[in-house]
Amino acid sequence: MLIQRDHRGARIPCGLGHEAEFTDYRIKTVTTVLSEIEIKRAYYHCADCQKGLIPKDKDLDIENTSFSPGVRRMMARVGAKESFEEGRGDLEEMAGVRVTSKEVGRVSESIGSQIERISRGERDLAMEGKVIPLFSSVPKLYIAIDGTGVPVVPSETEGRKGKQTPIAKTREAKLGCVFTQTQLDQKGLPLRDENSTTYVGAIETAEEFGKRIYAEAVRRGVTRAQKVILLGDGAVWIRGIGDDHFPNAIHVVDLFHALEHLWTIGKLVYGPTGEEVTRWFKKQKDELREGDVTKVIAAIKRLQPQNSSVWGEVHKTVG
Repeated sequence: MLIQRDHRGARIPCGLGHEAEFTDYRIKTVTTVLSEIEIKRAYYHCADCQKGLIPKDKDLDIENTSFSPGVRRMMARVGAKESFEEGRGDLEEMAGVRVTSKEVGRVSESIGSQIERISRGERDLAMEGKVIPLFSSVPKLYIAIDGTGVPVVPSETEGRKGKQTPIAKTREAKLGCVFTQTQLDQKGLPLRDENSTTYVGAIETAEEFGKRIYAEAVRRGVTRAQKVILLGDGAVWIRGIGDDHFPNAIHVVDLFHALEHLWTIGKLVYGPTGEEVTRWFKKQKDELREGDVTKVIAAIKRLQPQNSSVWGEVHKTVG
């Protein structure tokens, strides 16, 4: 299919104060969601700027690309969820769109950069107090933050030392989500509101990520929330974000990470296996689930590790 030319006269403004002169018509093949099409476009050239202009490319949003906006959205979607090669295969199998894995990568990264530029602008506005929250009042707003190692190519870890290796093999991706809670379940425990969770994530410093999660929290109504709860694993950088951006928040070590800390210290004191560590952990787990944090802390303080180096971990767990 050929989309006809769009001649706009002998001369058009070049955008920099000069005029570009019509030269000829040029054909471009574009991959769309339905099929490949050919577009015949009027080409103009500015002698002063030494630059060519094709107005129709701008109108159709296909400047510097041979993929329609719809195909680019599809490529970015699969590229964000799976490997570029798997995304290429899914596009061909499910939509009949044939592209290369490199093209999926280039388009995904390009759109990702566009989204990040928009997000950075929103963060700047949030830090300046110029963002209007979506909701007038929020009873309880939860902010959960964590970090996880992500395998990366060697160039991304150059000069970085790993936790257990001379050279790091991963980078820490900082992740956060914001959600609300207005109801309790049948056991009287807090119940996350359905479809209330929004997410942010990036490989960046804690300082930068603090601005990112703060902007999302502002958008979700943190400035109008009656109660703000910050969930984390107890890491110093997470507490720092709370102190910097959510000074009135209640800090909570989430149950999963609290139990993880308990299990780790139990294994250090009693050994990795056996009835003694299992019995000790189960008792502390039950008390922690009931909210008896004081009893759990007292139980940790009563531990008598044989190895003196474990004492540091005991104190850390208590903290």
